[in-house]
Amino acid sequence: MNVREPEITSVTDLTDKELTLRWKSIDWKRVKEAVNNLQSRIASAAKNGNWKTVNKLSRLLTRSFYAKLLSVRKVTTNKGSRTPGIDGVIWSSSADKMRAALQLTNKGYRAKPLTRKYIRKKSGKLRPLSIPTMFDRAMQTLHSLVLGAIESAAGDKTSFGFKPYRSTKDAYAYLHLCLSKKVSPEWIVEGDIKACFDEISHNWILDNIPLDKRILKEFLKAGYIENYYLFPTEKGTPQGGPISPIIGNMSLNGLENALAMRFYSRSDGTIDKSHQNRHKVNYVRFADDLVVTTDSPETALEIVDVIQAFLDPRGLKLSEEKTLVTNISEGFNFLGWNFRKYKGKLLPKPSKDSQKEIIKKIRDVLHKAKAWDQDRLIQTLNPIIRGWAQYHNHAVSSAIFNKLDEIVYNMLISWAKRRHSNKGFTWITTKYWHKSGKRKYVFCTELQTLERFSNAKIVRQRLASLNKNPFIDKEYFEQWKFMEYHRKKRITNPNSVLN
Repeated sequence: MNVREPEITSVTDLTDKELTLRWKSIDWKRVKEAVNNLQSRIASAAKNGNWKTVNKLSRLLTRSFYAKLLSVRKVTTNKGSRTPGIDGVIWSSSADKMRAALQLTNKGYRAKPLTRKYIRKKSGKLRPLSIPTMFDRAMQTLHSLVLGAIESAAGDKTSFGFKPYRSTKDAYAYLHLCLSKKVSPEWIVEGDIKACFDEISHNWILDNIPLDKRILKEFLKAGYIENYYLFPTEKGTPQGGPISPIIGNMSLNGLENALAMRFYSRSDGTIDKSHQNRHKVNYVRFADDLVVTTDSPETALEIVDVIQAFLDPRGLKLSEEKTLVTNISEGFNFLGWNFRKYKGKLLPKPSKDSQKEIIKKIRDVLHKAKAWDQDRLIQTLNPIIRGWAQYHNHAVSSAIFNKLDEIVYNMLISWAKRRHSNKGFTWITTKYWHKSGKRKYVFCTELQTLERFSNAKIVRQRLASLNKNPFIDKEYFEQWKFMEYHRKKRITNPNSVLN
């Protein structure tokens, strides 16, 4: 499809009113189609190993005005759109967005230092986030349109993080396929890479990531500001930038092939997993979380050596304390689920850490809600409960959902008693819990009803073909998404018209 792009007018020639009108008149469907078309061509060329064509199309995409428009739109509509960088600038008006798109160019580009912030991890430790300016975010997004297409074609098929139409649930589904049979492997390598994003070698990135080296160096070497001091960045790809997850993915791509060459390749070097995989080696990764299955602890130790040898040129190391070799009968945690076999049957459940996290989150809300009315409390809790239940509704979660409902009920009783310390249990339950449908005790008002974890229907996750590419086979994934949506809708809502 050949799409002719509009002529780019100099920013100085346009008033704010004219810029606003131009932004509001953009045909976003046409913009996305034009960008997707170029990404599809890049992915096809990368898949065929035609790197000259990849480079040519990459330059075409990063110079495309449609790609610039889409990049600006992405950074101004995501969750961090109201968070400024070191210059304090945010693009809130249509004129700002149009002006930014017109100014976006590789010529003379210099990245500004990043703003360093910290967020608390589940372990209690602090994770550094480095926030680029809006302009730098748009530049990174523009180049990530290229890298995303290349990574999808040349990357590991069983890597599920930061890819279109892939999610943690797909990683779960693949791992379930690998472990659920009686003859499935029983030993697991839980790989933990030390500070993966912070330690990747800049030299390796510059030598191996197919991006304009000057622009890539600007992204990597921008430095960061903390407590009014400028610190250099000598390694790593800063967490907080749009391009960092893709660079991180590309840095770990190839591990699947390294394991394949060691454990299921023929004598002539060809890979034949179907017939040569006698050690039952299967690999799955989401971002920097990875798991490898195998048939014995001895092979597991060999796998650890292969992984470390792969990581060494990238400046990365496995954590000796956190990289574990586990039997499936003992169970292991991955992406919030505990995979374990009970009497030979695989029953993946929400992990205990994940359960503790949601209980703490609800407890924190109730602590803040001492003076809230019931409607406000329900309005705040519902998306938390619904979101957690939907994340886990494909696992063996029914018993845990019921247990959490009981815990939340007791927490709400305590919340109500604090509000009415001079009232008895019957008075409190009569005020806050009412009959609704077949249930006698429902925490609700005339306007709202509190969600229950057990309201979530269990819907098993199915895995789309690993041989399909989201940029080349977009029609396949759109059809898959449509079919899965209606399959799940029939299960969760049996009385729907489409059933």
